[in-house]
Amino acid sequence: MSLFLSLLISGCATEPPPKPLVRSSAVILAKNPVSAEFNAYLTQQGYNKESLPLSAWGLDELTLCALFYHTDLDVAKQQLALANLAIQTAGTKRNPAINADIAHSNQKNGDIKPWAYGLSVDIPIATNNKRGFKVEKAKQNAEASRMNFAETAWKLRNQIATDLIAFHQNESETQLFQQELEVHNSIANMLEKRVNAGITSRTTLNNVRLLALKTKHSLSKTETHSKLLKAKLAANIGLTPEQFDDIKIKPLSIESTLQEQATLLETPLEAKVLQEKALLNRIDIRRNIAQYAAAEAEIKLQAAKQVPDITLSPGVLFDFGDKVWSLGFSSLFNLLRPNTALTEAAKQLRAIQGAQFKNLQATIIAEISQAHAGYQAATQTTKQAKEALTKQAAQEQRMRKQFNSGLIDKLDLMQYTLNTLVAKQQLLATQFALLKVNNKIENIMQKPLYSNFQLPTQHAIRSYSDE
Repeated sequence: MSLFLSLLISGCATEPPPKPLVRSSAVILAKNPVSAEFNAYLTQQGYNKESLPLSAWGLDELTLCALFYHTDLDVAKQQLALANLAIQTAGTKRNPAINADIAHSNQKNGDIKPWAYGLSVDIPIATNNKRGFKVEKAKQNAEASRMNFAETAWKLRNQIATDLIAFHQNESETQLFQQELEVHNSIANMLEKRVNAGITSRTTLNNVRLLALKTKHSLSKTETHSKLLKAKLAANIGLTPEQFDDIKIKPLSIESTLQEQATLLETPLEAKVLQEKALLNRIDIRRNIAQYAAAEAEIKLQAAKQVPDITLSPGVLFDFGDKVWSLGFSSLFNLLRPNTALTEAAKQLRAIQGAQFKNLQATIIAEISQAHAGYQAATQTTKQAKEALTKQAAQEQRMRKQFNSGLIDKLDLMQYTLNTLVAKQQLLATQFALLKVNNKIENIMQKPLYSNFQLPTQHAIRSYSDE
């Protein structure tokens, strides 16, 4: 018995997983950001063949990679396909039905024939354009699904943009921490010589070493965080961290980037146009409009159902020798007492959709106002940090001239250099805070604002799993 159980358990344990699952995992692991298939996809999106494979990747290139490889779009794509099939289903006419019967008599009534045969056809006739209203509702539901698809694509891009900003900030902070640590170590070396000569106290040296240790810890954190951010970016575009290693991220010029964004956001007319576009063109706004239209179609359908459908039933009967033809007519007679409950329920659904639409618009207006206020505050903070850095850099330059003239020693000069690095760190923090606010504004708009990039439609997005 024990031998039988062990064989049974081992047999269950070695049973291979279903083939579709094996193939799915193989497809995921086979993704390649420099593959011929992906390069062909980039060519379809307007990239020159001579520039492929990509030597450096920015937000647009990472977005296209996500549109090609990320599995979230596969789910949305299948849901959209189902919604499109529902349009065909809604427009399908009911098929006629065939009825047949047979009977046998003992001829006690003097029947001419002992057998009777009957055949009839039920022909359904939809009244009051019910099928048209069903198709209209299905089309609006498909439009809502298309908006869900577009929203999925946009969320992928926004998440990529968010993590890409964090990645660039982390890289910039790492460079400044490295410079700061070098300055701290230089100051500590000079102080150590003075301590050995009895000129400076060891307490001063220990304080500098403590600052160097804190900076080293901060540097270690940013270096470790860089690996995490790369892993997040890899997941955002549908790749594994190992596959992402082949990608080189484009460097960020934060000064020019902020200047380009300011040109758009600080123009009063442009800001007003952005608000109007958000209220008309946001993906969730358009989905809500489609859902409202679907609710309208449902009201029409329920009202049309108050007029019952008709079924014609022509038939022929061979009744124990007699030949009989008949024409049947059937319908639900509900005209005297119509059922209005479903119509009222549909109207209530439309009222809910209308209320949600108004609430969504109010929310968008509030978000835009808050984001604009946040942009103004972040802009002012960045301006102040830039002025502080300018003053500190000018002071360091004056001290350097004094050092070159022999008026101060190198230790004093290094202290001013350290102060300049701290001012750079403060400015960097405010600049990336402003960049995040700009990214938030773009997310409120749900469309690229700071580039000419256009998200492809669902027909242009060819998932890798389609291969």
